[in-house]
Amino acid sequence: MIAELKKMNINYSSANLFDVVNTRYNENIEDENYYTASDIKDWYSEWDFKDFNPNIYSHGFHQYPAKFIPQLARKILRVFTNENSVVLDNFSGSGTTLIECLLLNRKKAIGIELNPFACFMAKVKVTPIDPVLLKNKFYEIENMYFRSDNNFENQKFHNIEFWFKKDVITHLSKLKSIITDIENENIKNFFLLCLSEVIRRVSLTNHGGFKLHRDKNKINDSFNPNVFDEYNKVCNRNINLMIKFYSNVKLNKTNIKIIYGDSRIRQNIDEESVDFILTSPPYGDSRTTVAYGQFSRLSWQWLNNDNNIYSLDGNLLGGKNNINLDDETLDYSPMLKQQLEQIKNNCNKRAKDVLSFYIDLNKTLINAYYYLKRDKYFVLVTGNRTVKNVFLRTDLIISELAGKIGFNVEKILYRNIINKRMPSKNSPTNEKGVLCDTMLKENIIFLRKK
Repeated sequence: MIAELKKMNINYSSANLFDVVNTRYNENIEDENYYTASDIKDWYSEWDFKDFNPNIYSHGFHQYPAKFIPQLARKILRVFTNENSVVLDNFSGSGTTLIECLLLNRKKAIGIELNPFACFMAKVKVTPIDPVLLKNKFYEIENMYFRSDNNFENQKFHNIEFWFKKDVITHLSKLKSIITDIENENIKNFFLLCLSEVIRRVSLTNHGGFKLHRDKNKINDSFNPNVFDEYNKVCNRNINLMIKFYSNVKLNKTNIKIIYGDSRIRQNIDEESVDFILTSPPYGDSRTTVAYGQFSRLSWQWLNNDNNIYSLDGNLLGGKNNINLDDETLDYSPMLKQQLEQIKNNCNKRAKDVLSFYIDLNKTLINAYYYLKRDKYFVLVTGNRTVKNVFLRTDLIISELAGKIGFNVEKILYRNIINKRMPSKNSPTNEKGVLCDTMLKENIIFLRKK
């Protein structure tokens, strides 16, 4: 790895990173939900966290694709931030980094996210609510649900009866009507997010991946879910998670700012105002990797009746491939140029998909450099994927792009993907029936702004 970076003329200064870790690492014992490194060597070597549950505290409120695991975020935040730190996650997703900043009582945590459903989810997850209030409100919801005189209208949106049985639509609509009438906005949103998890469970979709497909085993009469029973389970689980979360953060004063926006476009964040950036960007364009928009579509239509969610995947990184195959970004990364030539030999269209993704990713790196203070760190957790039988070295491509922008590449560590919920197979060639294993490892890239 070091030799590869040196060949690319990247300033590989691992000693600097070691000094930072050695200076800031302390042997504070974490609670049982997190990993406690025994020494500096252990800090460097253990990243799999295979024996740890990622669905702790409010992290467990709702599923989300390829979710950043809290143990990984916590371990890095412990060393690179303190209670006076301003932390940014420019691909904040469902809010893992923000939640951990709140649990650690950091000064400020900023998230940038283009998926409106993920922004909603993150907002709920970082909002502590007295569990007693939630328990009392749930009893009210339950009582109103079983009252026969409750009036409501069935939810309507395009193709709703394709994805849900009629009886399920009626029960979900009744629950949504009751929840929507809750006056307290935070409590209302908590119970709406619980409803979203139920919407996934009682739909006719196949949950083996993140793209929307009907499950043929659910279309028959044997699939007859009890909507309120499922809602009861999810609410009780989330209230119990809130009990633990609330007790840990109720006195904390972290300023949370969630920006519904595009990380490729400079947001309202001052230049050199951020102490640390921690993020896990997409591993490729949504159309051929993780379709965040398709995952979010049914929930967001139920909660917000917003059809714009249909176009989300096309608006994320690499979603539009109307680019030139000689784009100047290729001049910044010899590795990308070399690998793109191999893909072009098989398929020009797929080459455009790949290049479009890295062009967009490079824009986010440029903006991150603008936000970050001098001599501060930017850590990315990424994955290498296969396209047209070419194993794309995203770790090295990011290293080259970042080096051109002005970052030092100080270390790349690797971890096995244990806890992330991802499809076990994908189609790297886009040929029907041709599958291979998805990414089994992630890269943890440590960049420092010069």
